[in-house]
Amino acid sequence: MIVVVAALKGGVGKTTTSVYLAAAAASGRRSVELIDADPQASAADWWEAANDGDLAGVSLVEAPTERLLAKAVGALGPDDVAIIDTPPGQERLLGKALDRADVVVLPTRVGGVETPRMEAVLEMVPADVPVGLVIASARTYTRDYQDAVAAWAEQGVRVWGTVPERVSIAAGPRSSLSFDGFLAYRDIWRRAQRAARNR
Repeated sequence: MIVVVAALKGGVGKTTTSVYLAAAAASGRRSVELIDADPQASAADWWEAANDGDLAGVSLVEAPTERLLAKAVGALGPDDVAIIDTPPGQERLLGKALDRADVVVLPTRVGGVETPRMEAVLEMVPADVPVGLVIASARTYTRDYQDAVAAWAEQGVRVWGTVPERVSIAAGPRSSLSFDGFLAYRDIWRRAQRAARNR
């Protein structure tokens, strides 16, 4: 099962989503591969610096080029699970990852330039691949949040989860994974699994 975490814009919670999804996936199986396709290597930095039992079942492969990404994905076995952290602003590499995806998780935030960039990624996802939004750093009590969720529902865009705005969730490798974040992403992981099975 290949899960592609996709975004064309940086700063929307893509690497945080990738790391937490890998941890959630690893909690129910022996191992999960986190493939860092971002030349900035943020997921790799997090994985290397983290002293966290939740990431014990996660192995890392750095694949910041099309060739390395193809090699990493080609090495996966039929029962393997991989989470691919894609780079922002690199449509070609993102497209290659999306072509291999069993399911796509699209982190976004509410407002600003986020929506047009998110819609551009949705247009890139192959028609037969399930995709769900993750609203990161969400302020669920705001009118903007409620309006955005309602608009996406009207357009038929699935929202698989909302991750509340918490400093601890976005803290990165400086601390252990946040319990709130782990719970939120565990539910998102379950929805992604169901979508992939029902594909």
